[in-house]
Amino acid sequence: MRRVFAVLTLCALLFAGCAKEEEVLDPAIEFRAAILQAGGCSFHAGIEADFGETVERFAVDCDYSTDGTAVLTLTEPETIAGITASVTEHGGKITYDGMSVDFGLLASGNVNPAAAPALTAICWSGEYISAAGWEEDVYRVTYEKDFDEKRLLIDTYLKNDLPILAEVCYNNQRILKLELSDFSLH
Repeated sequence: MRRVFAVLTLCALLFAGCAKEEEVLDPAIEFRAAILQAGGCSFHAGIEADFGETVERFAVDCDYSTDGTAVLTLTEPETIAGITASVTEHGGKITYDGMSVDFGLLASGNVNPAAAPALTAICWSGEYISAAGWEEDVYRVTYEKDFDEKRLLIDTYLKNDLPILAEVCYNNQRILKLELSDFSLH
């Protein structure tokens, strides 16, 4: 009888542990569902691109649709503010109304820093969620995005169910930091 009770207790503890793991993913799944149900989202991103010896800073307004397209409007620096671009999930060189703005490439030539907001939104709506959890009152979700056998990790930090920060990492180094604001669903 003791063995049966011990086995039943162990099973109950194991199932309770699984339920808690699923609950940890709930905010990430709800965030994804909201974006998909709305058909996309819009937000502002202050971007810091780390090239190792230099760091470039600029800002972009992003209007992302769940069909994998995004319209980006540069807001900073002032010299290129107002220039817009369309980006697809498959990337490519970004050209703006006949002008090319070159911020350089990161992650062995796979990531254009100007496309970082679109890349981040694409991850929110469909890429693999590899980790999630709470850090005090901020919820952190890690997404994985593969490029030609190379993997990016995109950490998104949410506060009160809204994204406030995203970091794109490649080879265990942060290459892009996005400070997010003015988030809204379509």
